[in-house]
Amino acid sequence: MPSNSAHSLTPRPPLPPLARRVLPWLAALLGLGVVLQALRTPLPAEDGVSYLWIAQQFAAGEWHAAWSSVFPPGYPLLCAPGIALGGDPEWVGIGLSALCLAAALWPIARLAERLAPGAGLLAALLFATSPLLTRLAAENFSEAPFLLAGALGLLAGLRAQWWRLGIWAGVAFWIRPEGLLLPAAFVLARQWGAWRAFLPALAGVLLLGIARWTAGHGFDPLPIHGFHEQRDDLPGRGEVLLNLLAVPAAWLEAFLLAGLLPLGLLRSLRQRDGARAPGPAVLGWGIALQIAVVCTFVVRRRFFVSAVVQVTVLAAVVLARLPRTWRIVLLALALAFGVGAALQASPDPLRGADRELGLWLATQLQPGRTVTGDATRVVYYAGLPPLPPRHFTAEQLAAMAAPPEVQFVVLRGKSQRPASQEAQRLLERDFEPLGLPAPLADRMARRGLFVLARRSPR
Repeated sequence: MPSNSAHSLTPRPPLPPLARRVLPWLAALLGLGVVLQALRTPLPAEDGVSYLWIAQQFAAGEWHAAWSSVFPPGYPLLCAPGIALGGDPEWVGIGLSALCLAAALWPIARLAERLAPGAGLLAALLFATSPLLTRLAAENFSEAPFLLAGALGLLAGLRAQWWRLGIWAGVAFWIRPEGLLLPAAFVLARQWGAWRAFLPALAGVLLLGIARWTAGHGFDPLPIHGFHEQRDDLPGRGEVLLNLLAVPAAWLEAFLLAGLLPLGLLRSLRQRDGARAPGPAVLGWGIALQIAVVCTFVVRRRFFVSAVVQVTVLAAVVLARLPRTWRIVLLALALAFGVGAALQASPDPLRGADRELGLWLATQLQPGRTVTGDATRVVYYAGLPPLPPRHFTAEQLAAMAAPPEVQFVVLRGKSQRPASQEAQRLLERDFEPLGLPAPLADRMARRGLFVLARRSPR
């Protein structure tokens, strides 16, 4: 019997009783971990406020504005109902991410259990303690719903439910472009029937393009790609060979010990008849594709989190096949490293000053006037659309401040890039330092933000 169908006829292994008892408690702890991390996180990330702004536009029925962003709309669309019902945007997003991460434990456990008896609970534990997950959820990134869709898609694919795999890949694409890698990994693993999954997946891509077109932004299902192609502010972008050299360090930052364990499966597991076991090959190709995509852009540890399902499942399979003593020791180390790194992952506590300044500037803005600069969170909390996700040169900042409706310019005085200081010199003819109230001025000095106000006409 061909290997691409044999595994679909095997019975679905139930989760062991211990896993069934532990998973609800683990899900609750993971959700609590997200909430506790959020309480330690002063503000969302810069991309996070962009997602929240899009969600607020969807919630308000401002479809043209919502679809104008280069960011994928899936995560904001999921947040929009809660915001429309009056929920705080930040906590709606955090709550959604907590629920998605908790729900992902079940398909992840079932994935691992299919590949090695007893690996299900191990995979769930490794996933729940992966070092970056709670921080990304607390900062309103989109990884959590993407990982849930990915886990469900992988589970459907290992059951040879190709149309269901394609649907989940299409859903994942609406959240992050890497969603299309799901069916590709199955085809590369010689699961030829997976070509059917591309039909519903590409239908999801088509629907996204149509949605943007009907909102007046042209048929472009992936505007973030075109945006990145025009960027000149990312050294190393697209330098594949140099980026490959940077992968090991970023990979270890993203996964720690759990990221090394899948190396134990470099030699493909084999079934009794000698055919390649499809599960490890599919997950391995998924990891390889994710690394390849990152290397064509820029290497950042956060980008590898999209492969955390594949990494933790393969790591659990390795652990399940080890002698009991080694399994316990390595699992304990992996969990300790993951939890320790998550506890240390606390953003700059002074970041909250961005919100304080933005809210204060909103009270100072004259009708029809705006705020610009290189502090996108300040702009967002001033009630305006966040800035494009890029670093700006001094000349670009000066051009952004040139329109007469710009009343304030907020710049990062402590930025590692010299553009902020150069921009202040370029703007000094039309702008002057703005005096802030004493408590706020002290906070801005420590945060490294300064505000320029347009000079009054003489």
